Amino acid sequence: MLFRKILYPTDFSELAEVSKEYVKKLKEANAKEVVVLHVIHPLEFSLPQFDDPFALDVATIYAHIPEIEKAILKKHEEMLKETEKELKGCGFSVKTIMTVGDPKSEIVRVAEEEKVNVIVIGYHGKGIIERILEMGSTAKAVIRDAKCPVLVVKKVED
Repeated sequence: MLFRKILYPTDFSELAEVSKEYVKKLKEANAKEVVVLHVIHPLEFSLPQFDDPFALDVATIYAHIPEIEKAILKKHEEMLKETEKELKGCGFSVKTIMTVGDPKSEIVRVAEEEKVNVIVIGYHGKGIIERILEMGSTAKAVIRDAKCPVLVVKKVED
């Protein structure tokens, strides 16, 4: 089976929801498992200074953030559970992972650790300013560094 195990990184954006529909379609190609990954960038939270903010885990963040940010984190956990339930309803075996770090690196790391066959990720595309400044995207870095195929779901303008 070509795409037996899928990595679906999500930031819960509209584009991630579109990407999830492609994950569901892979069920028709005999996909069996989905690893749903949500990566929290440490700079999203007002954390105290740590020697290596990218080496933090979710429990460490919980211990050092204000209540409002804990509520945001809890909401992300709930959204992960909803995604898990939805994909299980499609017949997939589902594993959820919430991690802290640089999204590009974490997606590639988890893909290797979980031995997935494909990564399904959204790509917003960049405007002329971003291209001129060569601002990198998570999807581009994942395509470059992943050791497995990457299915890129591009944002389509209405």
